[in-house]
Amino acid sequence: MEKQKPLRSLNRKQKDLLFYVLLMAYPVIQFCIFYVVVNFNSILLAFKDYNYGTTGFESAGYQWVGFKQFAKIFTELKANPALSASIGNSLIVYAVTTISMSTLTVWFAFYIFKNKFASKFFRIILFLPQVISPLVMAVMFTSVAENVLPELLGKSGWKIPPLLSDVNTRFGTALFYSIWASFGTSILLYNGNMASIDPEVIEAATIDGADGFKEFLYIIFPLVYPTFSTFFVVHIAGIFTNQMSLHTLYGEMASPKIQTFGYYLFVRVAQGNLKEYPFLSAMGLMMTFIAVPLTLFVRWGMKKIGPSVD
Repeated sequence: MEKQKPLRSLNRKQKDLLFYVLLMAYPVIQFCIFYVVVNFNSILLAFKDYNYGTTGFESAGYQWVGFKQFAKIFTELKANPALSASIGNSLIVYAVTTISMSTLTVWFAFYIFKNKFASKFFRIILFLPQVISPLVMAVMFTSVAENVLPELLGKSGWKIPPLLSDVNTRFGTALFYSIWASFGTSILLYNGNMASIDPEVIEAATIDGADGFKEFLYIIFPLVYPTFSTFFVVHIAGIFTNQMSLHTLYGEMASPKIQTFGYYLFVRVAQGNLKEYPFLSAMGLMMTFIAVPLTLFVRWGMKKIGPSVD
């Protein structure tokens, strides 16, 4: 019987391989368990139903039912106004977020890149949600929107309701917070792209008369377009997963009228039971079937219409 080689007898390549295997073992195992296994089981769950069983005849457990859960989705859409409203809200959030994140973030990043008036102040305000705990940020924002702002404006004669509680303002206020909370990351990436542009290119454009808006339109934007198109595609992919920070602001008590589909599904899963999980899994899978081809089509279109760097 051969004895195992002691560690010190291994050559350098074998030691490097052993180190690499030990280093990667934990993340690979974690990925396999918490991503591959979990998602695979979720897909299978969409084609099952839970049977509580009856004493002496059947045992409780999941049983295959084919496409029964998918057919149930269309019935639920008609019978449950909260579900259909959440899908509509998700589309509104996508439209507003895409317009704001695809235009304002690029322009603000350019404004900060050019070191214009109060650019450092804007940098701090826009990056603030990224460096403070989301829970702390939500508490601060809630306090300002519910108490501080209405009281200050009330003293000046302009009365406004608590913005996160009032029926007419809560959706817009939550949407504003969601956009503001993610503004800093986008601007940071755009600023990084702009900072990597060769200064000689900008100087040459300035000499040729490209200044201000022309510099942005013909020099900066084409060079940061890959980042722009990436954000655009990511927003498409997240249409039905975006929670609009509702759980951060309201917990599980957000009004059905302002819920997005991502938030609606999250809350139903958190409050669900074994009988309801297959239906929720089918609902998430169906939204994936819609989002994936749409994302691929938009990605193809962004490559086709994108400006040429040359």
